[in-house]
Amino acid sequence: MKKIKNYKNPIMVVSVVGFVIALFFFPFLFMKIEQKSEAAPQKAPTAINTSANACELTIQVSGSDIPIDLEEYVVGVVAAEMPAGFNMEALKAQAIAARTYVLKSTNYGQTQIEPTVAKQVFYDEDTRKENWNDSYEDFEAKVREAVESTRGEVIQYNGELITAMFHSMSNGMTESSVNYSGTELPYLQSVSSTDFQYADNYETTTTFTVEEWNSKLNTQSTIEEIKQIRLQKNNTGRVETVSVKGHEWTGRDFRTLLGLRSTDFQIKAQNGQVTVTTEGYGHGVGMSQYGADAMADKGSTAHEIIEHYYQNTSIEKINCEN
Repeated sequence: MKKIKNYKNPIMVVSVVGFVIALFFFPFLFMKIEQKSEAAPQKAPTAINTSANACELTIQVSGSDIPIDLEEYVVGVVAAEMPAGFNMEALKAQAIAARTYVLKSTNYGQTQIEPTVAKQVFYDEDTRKENWNDSYEDFEAKVREAVESTRGEVIQYNGELITAMFHSMSNGMTESSVNYSGTELPYLQSVSSTDFQYADNYETTTTFTVEEWNSKLNTQSTIEEIKQIRLQKNNTGRVETVSVKGHEWTGRDFRTLLGLRSTDFQIKAQNGQVTVTTEGYGHGVGMSQYGADAMADKGSTAHEIIEHYYQNTSIEKINCEN
């Protein structure tokens, strides 16, 4: 009888055992669900994001295996391309131009960029420390402030990034894109730039012997023939073509062959030597860095500087929406 009584209600026994097991494991089950809920990622907003980091944009510099955060890259470009002693508003304008240029030329970081004058010069932290020496902390803080205060700002024309070219100093007028490359870009037109009044090294003179001249140009000209040289200049005062004894070069090619600072030059041949006097520094297209500093010293903001050198453009935040 006792044996029959012990097994009288097997369903009740199983239920009791199941209830005990459930009581034991239920807290752990609840804990796991709660932890999963806390770790679940939050959905990102769909609006334009004001932080470039939120876009997770990185730049791959040629020669380096490690991608660089966009804003950190811009710090290295501003430090390399513009004197840190320049006005803060000029440094901000440089940061906006540099950020725009790299995003346009790399398709938002999809391709590499060279850290050279052919694209944008970039200095890493070690190079900045070496170049600035005792001024490193002050200059580093100043450049970072310029970049951070313009974080995510880019230049657009009709809703698209522009090719934000820039140069050191103009000859009083910037160069248009059509004069420089034959390509008409509405935002790269010739505008006034008074930076030559502020640059100590605005005008430079280089002297060549006839032998040096012929070696660089691969010619066999005499001093008398060089005296007959003809320069054809464009509407901004820069040389379009150079002609001498059956040879002709574009102003750009001539500048490269002789290592001149710009395409605004004059040539004088006398006493067995050739003297070339050059005004300005760089290709002259887009923003003049010395001009930006001059405008900033007169009270212009970074946005006003950008709007002057890049006509009919707007400054926008990077759009992180995909």
